[in-house]
Amino acid sequence: MNFYKTTRWEEKRKRILKRDTHLCQECKRYGKRREGTTVHHVHPLRERPDLRLTTWNLISLCLTCHGKMHNRDTDELTALGEQWRERINRLRGDEHGIH
Repeated sequence: MNFYKTTRWEEKRKRILKRDTHLCQECKRYGKRREGTTVHHVHPLRERPDLRLTTWNLISLCLTCHGKMHNRDTDELTALGEQWRERINRLRGDEHGIH
């Protein structure tokens, strides 16, 4: 089954959007108020499936910003996606073993 179709994901997605007051967290960094409609895995699902439902690994983004997080040809994180990963890692601290 596709993970993104599961009830667990749908419920988690709703909670993350609510936590972020339905605002894009990337736009918010620049003082913009744009609706967050997508929930992004900071540590990509394919790399860290163990973090698929971990609250601190999820952020709300608008479609435009979500598109800027991944290279659509390779599905690798872009420089912006890597910046978010580094930011989250700093907030979490090295004691969690997430690099």
